[in-house]
Amino acid sequence: MRHFVLSLCALVVDSLVAAEFHPRSDAAAECPRSTLLDNVATCAAPRLSPHRPEGDGRIESEDRNPLLPPGWEGPSDCIREWCVFWNRELNGGIALVTTLAQAQLATSYPQVADDADASSPLPFEPTPIPGKGTGLVATRAIRKGDIIMQRTATLVAQDAAHFRLPPNLRNDLYRRAVDKLPAPRRAAFLTQIGADVYTKIDRNSFRLVFVNGSAAAPTNRDDKTAAHLGCFNDVHFFNHDCRPNTHYRITNLTHTTVAVQDIAAGEELTISYVDATLQRAERQKRLSDWGFECTCKQCSLPPREVLESDLRLQAMDWLSEELEDKVTTVGGLAELEPAMGGRLVALYEQERLHAYLGHAYTRAALVYSMFEDADNAKKYAADAEVAMLREYGPANKDAVAMRALAADPENHWSWGIVRRAG
Repeated sequence: MRHFVLSLCALVVDSLVAAEFHPRSDAAAECPRSTLLDNVATCAAPRLSPHRPEGDGRIESEDRNPLLPPGWEGPSDCIREWCVFWNRELNGGIALVTTLAQAQLATSYPQVADDADASSPLPFEPTPIPGKGTGLVATRAIRKGDIIMQRTATLVAQDAAHFRLPPNLRNDLYRRAVDKLPAPRRAAFLTQIGADVYTKIDRNSFRLVFVNGSAAAPTNRDDKTAAHLGCFNDVHFFNHDCRPNTHYRITNLTHTTVAVQDIAAGEELTISYVDATLQRAERQKRLSDWGFECTCKQCSLPPREVLESDLRLQAMDWLSEELEDKVTTVGGLAELEPAMGGRLVALYEQERLHAYLGHAYTRAALVYSMFEDADNAKKYAADAEVAMLREYGPANKDAVAMRALAADPENHWSWGIVRRAG
């Protein structure tokens, strides 16, 4: 859906990419495999000892590595290529289980302060929710676009270590990593659901990808060493809804949650654990990894309304594919219609998919610009800029492109493409 060639939908590659909330419900085998990484199970018993990935000297666990920024310590307690790195001062403490190369990249990111350390009161509080356990409830009115929560990761583990290491060595490595955290941070992490650290990561983590986009090291988004799982304190209190009132983005090591609609005091704050554009049956199937059947308002619709919703979601997929096909194939522009972008937006809005509107607005703006419809191009481009900033943050390149289109559509590259192609 995000490969629409003319939509400039390239996400920010010099930071970090977030995929959907990451659950794992399958029990770890003695030789775990990662279907996500398409790797081969290895069951050799590696040696547990401190080791320096570069050079031949041993290091003690409290040595500071000159290759890391001030405040960061490690590597220590290494198993194969995976070691523990930590910073006890950064937003209360953070520990990484990864390779030296990935640690150097992760620790080079700009530091962002957690809002938990802010002087003003937070706009929510953990509250018991019937049938859901503890959730987050708004303590005041929250406006669309407001940042609700901002948290630095507490524990980050490389996918390969999580899935490849034998359980006894992996669990020992995780125990050592958690022990590096200051007591308050460690205690908050341990409140997350799960009997042990491995399960807590499985049930509460978000997928992270460290992407090096520097000129010296061009981006390689297929690099399997880049995949990580990150746990963020307090974020685990967000319950699921298939039509959430918040959206999250992850930039570098920071998880930011933003309101996608106005929220009243007393209303529960929710995110979607899965892709909410999926049809009901597929959403339910994926949510079974958390061990519950979703009973949100959208999933509890009468059967006829569920069918109508699923048909709209099918239409969204079809229309998105049609738009891509018609602007990327020979002769396709001749079949393009100016209202197709507007229809796509209408479907998203009918489905109350407020957290996903950025790309729909972007496509609509570009299609109207191709047909030289300045009013609609400017309208949807302005909406796209706001939505993209909300969904992806201030560094988003699509937001910049949409700002330019809204300001001066006639000098945008998309203007009049259909006429010129004819």
